[in-house]
Amino acid sequence: MDIFWGMPAEEHLAWGGLIALYLFLAGISGGAFVTASLTDLFSKKRSAKLIKTGAYIAPVAIILGLGLLVLDLSKPFHFWKLLFYINGNSVMSIGTFIISIFVALAFVYGLLIWAESSSKSAGFGSKLAKFVSRFAALRKPVAMLGTLFAFSTTTYTGFLLAAITANALWSVSFFGLVSVPFLAVLFLVSGLSAGLAATLLGADRSDNVGTYKKIDTVLIVLEIILLAVLYSTVNPLYFSGSMAVLFWVGVVAIGLLLPLILSIYSLYRHSNLLIPVSGMVIIGGLCLRYFIVYSGQLY
Repeated sequence: MDIFWGMPAEEHLAWGGLIALYLFLAGISGGAFVTASLTDLFSKKRSAKLIKTGAYIAPVAIILGLGLLVLDLSKPFHFWKLLFYINGNSVMSIGTFIISIFVALAFVYGLLIWAESSSKSAGFGSKLAKFVSRFAALRKPVAMLGTLFAFSTTTYTGFLLAAITANALWSVSFFGLVSVPFLAVLFLVSGLSAGLAATLLGADRSDNVGTYKKIDTVLIVLEIILLAVLYSTVNPLYFSGSMAVLFWVGVVAIGLLLPLILSIYSLYRHSNLLIPVSGMVIIGGLCLRYFIVYSGQLY
């Protein structure tokens, strides 16, 4: 079943864990790609390990997420139709178009990054890497274009839910801007934070990651502010009952407050708490998707 703008409540899907995981993996993918590409494009002290990690995480995460989305469809073998038919009134159709381009760009970018570090190895891999290295000039253009589609992919997950306008939690607008769903902004910030955390976790012990830790701290603060605004905007019932523990413990405590406290402590004490902080941020991002998907359907 497809999702169209303004779909009434009685027609909306009963989405479950697979959709929550898909939204989470799409955010991780977009955030990891942005981390790698912007480092590649603008950082004077580029961390090759960090770029490689982000470039590898992005295509793997989005492909896994799409696999979960296909499995959740009532007719999974009809998914290919979305790839060739774009309906401007269908949120899923537009999103599929955006994500399809992002998958291609993420795969090409990851291949170009891999080729740079594998061209000196032996065997078939070396020959493939040398062939791909002929297109090394495409690396930065692909990074720039991929960054645009990475942002689009991360925000699209919020648009997907917000299209069901009768759902009070999902359809909240961003500070009165009707055309900008609150969830699109929230998922963008959360996705960038979780994607950056996953990249830092994979590139542990890399040099020059201090700036990235500070950026993630800022993203955590922004996410706290956004969730506070969301909490004050919608009915508190969404944050109660069976969803209370998931939100207050999983999202707020483990995913935001503890990482923020540990991040500030590590910055002042020069302690390396990257693994626990990044791990908790990722867990919090997953809990947030589960909370939004389930709470939006329970009340």
